[in-house]
Amino acid sequence: MAHLLADMHTAESVVEIERSHYRTDSMKKALKQSVFMRYGVTQEQVDTSFDWYGHHIKEYIEVYDRTIEILNEKVDKIDASAENVAIAVVGDSVDTWPGARTRILSFGQPAQYVDFVFEPDENWMPGDSYEWRIKMLNNRSPLEWALLTDYSDGSTEYITSSDLQEGWNSLALHLDSTRTATRIYGYATVDLTPNERVFLDSIALLRTRAQNSIRVGERSRQSIFRYGDDDDR
Repeated sequence: MAHLLADMHTAESVVEIERSHYRTDSMKKALKQSVFMRYGVTQEQVDTSFDWYGHHIKEYIEVYDRTIEILNEKVDKIDASAENVAIAVVGDSVDTWPGARTRILSFGQPAQYVDFVFEPDENWMPGDSYEWRIKMLNNRSPLEWALLTDYSDGSTEYITSSDLQEGWNSLALHLDSTRTATRIYGYATVDLTPNERVFLDSIALLRTRAQNSIRVGERSRQSIFRYGDDDDR
């Protein structure tokens, strides 16, 4: 079951990253069915298993712990053979996430958050857009997160959100093409309740090249402040 879940999450991540290829529901369904065929099961059998685990939470947590281990093992193998390849790719869209792809946050842990800092590389360009994606599972509390950028003129632009939705969550920041960004950074935290354990999976930071036809409306949700100012502006 743990290997099946790991492959299901991998397939879902492929669909998210390759949206242009998996445009229709039938193509998405075909990919899911290919995972089921690999394990010789049907959608009905998988649904029945999920119903059983829904009434046996302890067993479900044990299975999901193993699922996270399997995903981490796959990521470690990829990182070992292609370290930093994603960041160096030139193109319209690339995943620049610098850390682990999965995290488990448990009540009572010293660190109940995820954070990162992404410094400029040779492909850094003014006006780029960054989309932080996190798949959240088994949560009862909202994900509080923020995506920020510092500019060379001393200002910081940011966007924040509080998302309770289980599954995919997304936070997008569109850089000002008239200014020079010096770093992208962010944090995500969950105010966990006793006995709560949250799985963060398929973490990604997608960088997309600026499009001339967008920005004004999309940037309106973002906030800007300058160091030393009393008020945001």
